[in-house]
Parts: sequence; C-alpha cells; structure tokens
Amino acid sequence: MTAISQRRDPLTYANILLKETTFSAKEIAELSGLNIYEVTALKLKSRKSSGTKH
Repeated sequence: MTAISQRRDPLTYANILLKETTFSAKEIAELSGLNIYEVTALKLKSRKSSGTKH
C-alpha cells in the first residue's frame, strides 16, 4: 500500500480523536488537517441532546 491509500478520512479521524482523547480542538485540527471551525462543529454535533427546551 502507498501512503496515500493508508491516509484516514479527516472527518472520521477527527471524530475518533474527539471521542477517545482529551486533545484540544486546535490539536485535533492540526492532526487531522481540518480547520478549527470544522473540528468545533464536529464537537458540537457530537453532543447528546439534553431534552430541555430554552
């Protein structure tokens, strides 16, 4: 396999890092190749809804 075929999907990789590490959004952005806003959006989307209304 070449290095290109072994590369992970950045969104999948960032999701894994968000769930399994305590890295900051900045660190995850640097590791995954996404920008800070994309990582922050993933983090917010992965929150469970609390069921409360505002």
